[in-house]
Amino acid sequence: MNIKIKYLLTVIILFTSVIIGQDQDSPKKTNIGTKDSFFQDILNFKSDKIEQTKVEVFIQVPYSSILFVKTDDGFHGLYTITVSFLNEKGEKLFSEKIWKEKIFVKDFKTTSSKKISNISRRTFYLQPGMYLVRTSVEDKETKKEFVKTIKFNVRSFYQNVSLSSIMFIARANVKNSNSKIVPNISRNVASQVNGIPIYYELYSNKKINAIAYYTISDKEHDAIYEESVPVKIDSGINNFFYTAKDSSINFGTYQFDIVIKNNNNDKLAETKKTFFSKWEGAPSNIVDLETAIKQLDYIATGDQIDYIEEAKNKDEKIKRYKEFWKSKDPNPIDDENEVFNEYYRRINLANNNFSYYGRPGWKTDRGMVFIVLGQPNNITSRPFDSYSKPYVVWEYYDLNRSFTFVDVTGFGDYRLANPLDFYYFRYR
Repeated sequence: MNIKIKYLLTVIILFTSVIIGQDQDSPKKTNIGTKDSFFQDILNFKSDKIEQTKVEVFIQVPYSSILFVKTDDGFHGLYTITVSFLNEKGEKLFSEKIWKEKIFVKDFKTTSSKKISNISRRTFYLQPGMYLVRTSVEDKETKKEFVKTIKFNVRSFYQNVSLSSIMFIARANVKNSNSKIVPNISRNVASQVNGIPIYYELYSNKKINAIAYYTISDKEHDAIYEESVPVKIDSGINNFFYTAKDSSINFGTYQFDIVIKNNNNDKLAETKKTFFSKWEGAPSNIVDLETAIKQLDYIATGDQIDYIEEAKNKDEKIKRYKEFWKSKDPNPIDDENEVFNEYYRRINLANNNFSYYGRPGWKTDRGMVFIVLGQPNNITSRPFDSYSKPYVVWEYYDLNRSFTFVDVTGFGDYRLANPLDFYYFRYR
């Protein structure tokens, strides 16, 4: 193995395994990699229970997230899922379900597959309102726990006409009233070549002739796809399948909108949902190509960034971006790109820990040093010295270097007192 590559991997392992110091300025570790440990999707549907909404929770766990145990007949995996609905502050529990999932496969190769997953679903009945949803997946063998916490609005369906949440579809077999749907829980549509299929329900208290307006917008809220379709609405529950067939979906984050209007152009109901398009192997915290390219500042030269940004179209830009990271892959034979993953893991940690009044953490001085050099071996914080402004010192023992950050405003705006020289101003 090339000496430089070996050294880089050693540095990565060192920085990712260092025990974080006990002071408040230490970046908190997060689980960012080429895959999510699990995916979840939470959907609102109308229920027949008074003043309660039916909330469907889908959990998708890739086999690669679970440790399988060899037995005489094959390989067994076991994990526990806990889904809790709490108030917004997380202080009161309204509903919780805990269950176990067992997986059996016959061959060892399948146990580490990123493309094969186990999907489970649980139904909750909740009063409308904003909730904090905590989802935990714990592997039985390793005792490793993966946790996601999000805010979710449980909607009401008291209006004369209303729409459920949008369910993105991975696969569907629709025959008359018998429909088998495999939901696209990750909402990643990159691999769906025949359009973007969705399912939703429309609830009405009477029969109506209406028009359904379908729109897909990019992160700038520019519509990249629009279609209107006449629909006949019956009283009660109406089931709809729709596929956006001609869309310019590329790498990034998008929003799917459905608006129902009557023949007088009056809006009757609306629902919307975000979804994503990212290629397999991309770190899970990359959701926007333009931002991801700008974030190359600490690993790419100005000419390399210009070459990517000057591509004639988005497809070419993605191709050049991928080629750049391929050139950094220390082991192109396998599916992982350790440098790619670690770089954006540090970006994510910087954003989570060092953002300041609208300035993302990766653009701050502490973010820059952290992304370039990784986790410091020691952090000393001096927030209350009488004769100086608050400051922190980061020490890197293997480099025999320390960096002092001074809070120049007194409100957490830490600036580097001893700037990086050129030798250090590239990702290690």
